[in-house]
Amino acid sequence: MSIVEYFAADDVAWQDDAPCATADFDFIPDQETESGAAEAEQGWCRTCPSRTRCIAWAMLHGAEGYWGGTTTYQRNQLRRVRTRAKCPICQATALVYADPHELCLACGVSWIRDVREEPIAATPLPAAGAA
Repeated sequence: MSIVEYFAADDVAWQDDAPCATADFDFIPDQETESGAAEAEQGWCRTCPSRTRCIAWAMLHGAEGYWGGTTTYQRNQLRRVRTRAKCPICQATALVYADPHELCLACGVSWIRDVREEPIAATPLPAAGAA
């Protein structure tokens, strides 16, 4: 069983089924605000089945605006290489790692762990083929 679903970086078919595809909300405003981020997250992103792909696409392409319930600032923080004890998006502590990546089991966001620092804050993933 795979935890992560892979998709091509240029594949945007997931956008057609996203609730925001028909929204009249500006997801790419000139200036991002906390109230705008909260409205996007609560109104469309929180229950969206495409949320993980949306965040991944935005991070791969360096997109600005509200993507997958995150702001440009939050995604920039995810790009930073460091060790975390909590998920920077949902603050959950249910993290796993597959060197050098960490993955939040609560919201599905992943990032690269700083391999220069110890201790590792997350629980290792089971080996491939292990039950």
